[in-house]
Amino acid sequence: MYTEEEGANTERITRLLESMEQDLRSLRQLLVGTGSVSAEGTYYTPPAGAEAMDDSDDQAIEGVFDGERMVDASGKGYQVSANYASKSKLVEGDPLKLYITSDGKFFYKQLGPVARKTVPGVLRAEGNHYVVDSEEGHTYNVLTASVTYYMSLFNIRPGDRLMLLLPADLEATWAVIDNVL
Repeated sequence: MYTEEEGANTERITRLLESMEQDLRSLRQLLVGTGSVSAEGTYYTPPAGAEAMDDSDDQAIEGVFDGERMVDASGKGYQVSANYASKSKLVEGDPLKLYITSDGKFFYKQLGPVARKTVPGVLRAEGNHYVVDSEEGHTYNVLTASVTYYMSLFNIRPGDRLMLLLPADLEATWAVIDNVL
């Protein structure tokens, strides 16, 4: 007969294996040429015709990630998928390029990460979203998609300690979960 702890460990192992299988499928797709990986390891599937796009093309827009969106030089914001931002571990200040296809689909490419620092903190629920209180005294917003991913994979809960990624040289209001302590 299993104890509760053994049952929880078995469930966690199952979730980890499923995640690893998904990662392996993604890697196989990369090997057969369905996408590419940037120098930073960010998975990116270029839109059809992206090879022809250049900086002067109206369908390619550059901007900076603000924690939720990409903001271009004119201040216009473009929603970035929370799953993409979480998986890519985008931090405020990361430069992005947005490709908009003729049928209106958005594809982002991370141009390069800004310098980062890591800071420990404690997860807390605040209304219908999550924040992390860092040990340096600041409170940061975190993407709900990132929190739910770590909840499903590592069974984290409010009150748990996390390691955060932040821009090293910018004052941030958003943090990225880097790891569970």
